[in-house]
Amino acid sequence: MQGIGGPSLPRLTQNTRPLGCLHCGTNENVAIESIESLPPHPGELQVQVGYVCRTCQGNYLHTARFRDVAAVLNKVRSLEGLLRFAGEYFHCGEPMSLAGSNVKSIYAPLSTDDPAEDASAVNVGTKLLRCQCGFQLELPN
Repeated sequence: MQGIGGPSLPRLTQNTRPLGCLHCGTNENVAIESIESLPPHPGELQVQVGYVCRTCQGNYLHTARFRDVAAVLNKVRSLEGLLRFAGEYFHCGEPMSLAGSNVKSIYAPLSTDDPAEDASAVNVGTKLLRCQCGFQLELPN
């Protein structure tokens, strides 16, 4: 059996399958939203995993091998000490809380001549997240 985005995955049952979008045929755009432990069972460690495909918005919930879930989570690039999971940001093991929001103006002149006032200004809404330790992260809204 050819797995989604990888080599043959032996001994997968009907209830256990590799992570990936059945429509897109890949796990490249998977955003994991939940992981639940399962009762003890013989064999390889398995979890109940819920995820969405960021490309086609397909939603999935099924049993998967823990190592397949870990492989997807380890592909996501993030800042050191920062984890993004299920739409939340975690630092120091705690979810970061909203500390405020702001609108920032970004100005990039299109030419070296005297530009018209605010002709190329762009306003970007941001939100400020803060950890209990004082670490802050500003993200676009």
